[in-house]
Amino acid sequence: MKKIFTYLFLATILVVSCKKDKNDSDNYNAISKITFGSCSHQFVQFKEIFTTMLADSPDLHIAGGDNIYGDFFALAPGTKDYIESSYEMMWNDARVSKFYSTIPTIATWDDHDFGENDGVKNNPVKAAAKNLFFQWWQIPIESPRRHNPDGGIYGTYYYGDDAHKVQVIMLDLRWNHDPYKAAGPAAALGGYDTIMTPGKGMMGETQWTWLKSELLKPAKIRIIMSSLQFSASYNGGEAWSVFPLEQQRMYDLIQETRAEGIFFLSGDVHFADFNKQERPGVYPLWDFTSSGLTHYEEEPYPSDFRVGEIFNRYNYGVIDIDWKASPVTITVSIKDYKGEVRKQQVLTLDDLKF
Repeated sequence: MKKIFTYLFLATILVVSCKKDKNDSDNYNAISKITFGSCSHQFVQFKEIFTTMLADSPDLHIAGGDNIYGDFFALAPGTKDYIESSYEMMWNDARVSKFYSTIPTIATWDDHDFGENDGVKNNPVKAAAKNLFFQWWQIPIESPRRHNPDGGIYGTYYYGDDAHKVQVIMLDLRWNHDPYKAAGPAAALGGYDTIMTPGKGMMGETQWTWLKSELLKPAKIRIIMSSLQFSASYNGGEAWSVFPLEQQRMYDLIQETRAEGIFFLSGDVHFADFNKQERPGVYPLWDFTSSGLTHYEEEPYPSDFRVGEIFNRYNYGVIDIDWKASPVTITVSIKDYKGEVRKQQVLTLDDLKF
């Protein structure tokens, strides 16, 4: 659980439109620059980072969750009207609306745009939150994301021809997330205990079946957008490490499908972080966290798998793909609100092979 983050002020709310999600099917133009980020609060006036990201001219932006804060200050679930007003306030900012109306963007959610801090499948407002998510991100009616049999919002996007295929897998870690052992703000502040019960986890069986089918499809680069950190070690906060059996299931699935070219993106924690885990039978799995478009955490969580230092100021991520390099090179950078690089890791496709 992140520290409770509260901002109160009066604002005039106007409705503006969001750029339609046009990337729900194959796009045969190769992409070489992707930005990503998470945790943008509608009550925070500081949104210069959206202007900086726009200047990077990415081919695609991945919104990694907590794109608005639709719960009542981490204390209670939001209401439909409150969640809707949170979107309205966010898009009423000219910097935000210009970015989203200019740059093709795909999104997933985390707890705050799910409508409840650390929300799980018993969240009382999740249906309203889902409808508003689809509305504001303009997910087409025909999109498979609207028709998942278990109700989740997960989905896959493809870019480029066969030689330059980028697969972006957007996980949903909320809709079917099993409850923690203890609930409520006090439990969250104290840290969540690990859950070792077989079958318990965040994704649900239907999403796991879907994910396997996606990993069996051909792609050169596979980006898995996980709203919560995948490779960081257990620290009591929300993360895959709270469900060790489900985390291992991901390793096992990658090994079973022999899916290469995978790395993870994550958000949630309010700082930028790179983690790498190595387990038998699978190439190293990197997790690149960009969190804190409008706010940041002064005391980051520890992790035994951290690579380099964290960056705990306003930040966003940039993925640069050099298709002409042999092997293909992927450079992941963390930039501050001025566009200066603060962290960087270079990978090749050879690093992401069995």
